[in-house]
Amino acid sequence: MKKILKVMCGALFGILILWIMTTNSKAASTSLSVNKSSVEVGDTITVTAKVNAAQWNLSLKANGTQLNSSMELDNYKSNITKSFSGTYKAKSAGTVTFSLTGDITDVNQQNSSVNKTKTVTVRAVSSNSGSGSSSNGGSSSSGSSGNSSSSSGSNSTKKSSTSTQKNDEETKPSFRDVNETVYATESGINVRSSYSTSSSSIGTLSAGDELTRTGEATNAVNGITWSRVTYNGQTAYVSSSYLSTEKPEESADKTLKSLEIDGNYTLTPEFNSDVTEYTLNVPEDVTSLDFDAVPTDENAKVEITGNDELLDGVNTIEITVTAEDGTARTYTISVTKGEFANIGLSELSVEGYTLTPEFTSDIHEYTLEINDLTVTSLNINAVADQDNATVEIVGNTGLQLGENIITILVKSEDDEEIATYQIIVNIVEKQEEQLIPGISNDELFLYGGIALGVLVLLIIIIAVVRHKRKAKREQEEAEPYYGGFDSLNKDTKKKDKDSDSKKDLGDTQDLNNVINNKNVPEATERTSKNEEMDPIRKHRRSVIEENFGADIKNEDDNNDKGGRKKGKHF
Repeated sequence: MKKILKVMCGALFGILILWIMTTNSKAASTSLSVNKSSVEVGDTITVTAKVNAAQWNLSLKANGTQLNSSMELDNYKSNITKSFSGTYKAKSAGTVTFSLTGDITDVNQQNSSVNKTKTVTVRAVSSNSGSGSSSNGGSSSSGSSGNSSSSSGSNSTKKSSTSTQKNDEETKPSFRDVNETVYATESGINVRSSYSTSSSSIGTLSAGDELTRTGEATNAVNGITWSRVTYNGQTAYVSSSYLSTEKPEESADKTLKSLEIDGNYTLTPEFNSDVTEYTLNVPEDVTSLDFDAVPTDENAKVEITGNDELLDGVNTIEITVTAEDGTARTYTISVTKGEFANIGLSELSVEGYTLTPEFTSDIHEYTLEINDLTVTSLNINAVADQDNATVEIVGNTGLQLGENIITILVKSEDDEEIATYQIIVNIVEKQEEQLIPGISNDELFLYGGIALGVLVLLIIIIAVVRHKRKAKREQEEAEPYYGGFDSLNKDTKKKDKDSDSKKDLGDTQDLNNVINNKNVPEATERTSKNEEMDPIRKHRRSVIEENFGADIKNEDDNNDKGGRKKGKHF
């Protein structure tokens, strides 16, 4: 039983540890780090934030000025990890305090505030110029001491000049010749005219910029190891810590971050980086449009065509975004000049689902949420409000988890008028209904399992205790009763058992003698001898006499005499 109890206790302890580990693994966390703890004025500092949570809204700041921010929404199924960073160029001596502030939420929807800081010391730029030479004659308090002062000043000048020359030699780096291609690891890196942070900057580098390195210093100057590079056809110097021989991975981001038009114009539908088809109406006197198209990746290239020399009717403007890796995406805007398009849809519905908001011909953008990962296509019913118009539906197949854009183009018979409708379909995992509001089902099952384990353990303990009590009671009931005095030892009890066996055997023999008309007195005499030899009866008699007196006779004596007790008899 002890082994069973140990096993049960061990299992219960294991469940408790698992629960603690599971709870801790769901906790949200953040961290903040900087690439340098001390810099000089003009140097660039990189600060990196790391977050592990289900949802967050965080901001990176340097001395209160925002550098970067990150906002992520999730369905609270699991924590995700993400890093984001910002750069800051030290402008003056002192300190720079970087901060990470905002809110984070874990998978249990527990919200907590974040306020973490890191401080970087900014030193003034060190000067290697040394002190200027003194005049031939130092100032003297009297004419007699003039020569002495002049001599002293001359010696001081020589020492200062020698010391300055020695310091220049010590701080001058030695370069080993190389010929290799290197890449900038960050944006905002200074390219200097000499190997000193006090030298002039002749340009800046962006992350991924390519340079040819012709020399690399074998010793550091004021803690910085310099690289000699070729920049715009001239020799320049860059800190080696910001250069790498490994070419950075090229970005495949070919989306637009924002798209705006000069003038009071509105795209239909409203701009979304994932939406590539738009319509726009302009008056007859408009001949060109100016677009401000900003790519999401700063290394991507944007090209706009068709925005000049607009003609009456429908004009097509294309904005092509070419990613760093060479892939491209084209955003198309159908611009109707002069008489505005009157074409549209009279009916729009999705089989099995309801659009939000309810369909009307003048609303061109709708949303639809589907809680079924198996849905990969939709049956869309779209009817034009003009005869002979054509309806083209793009993006209603191959649906994936997350946001999907379905575009419906309505074109007139002569293709002079085009109307665009869009349905934003968001496919998400079906949210599990909580059996108890506020507590996730996983936690509920975990707590229930722990409670069930404790209950089973208590039942086993109670059963063991009752079993032991019952066994003890049955053992006590099975033992002979000795008038309330259990003073016999085991040997005596064994003799008692043997005597009872012999007595039973004698009684059986006497009965046989009576049946066979043998000598009864002889059997009686043998019985009497057995009684004299019975230690149990002797013990009983001695106990009774000791407690109640010798005049009290037991039941056996009354039976032997066969007489009647005193009293009235009827």
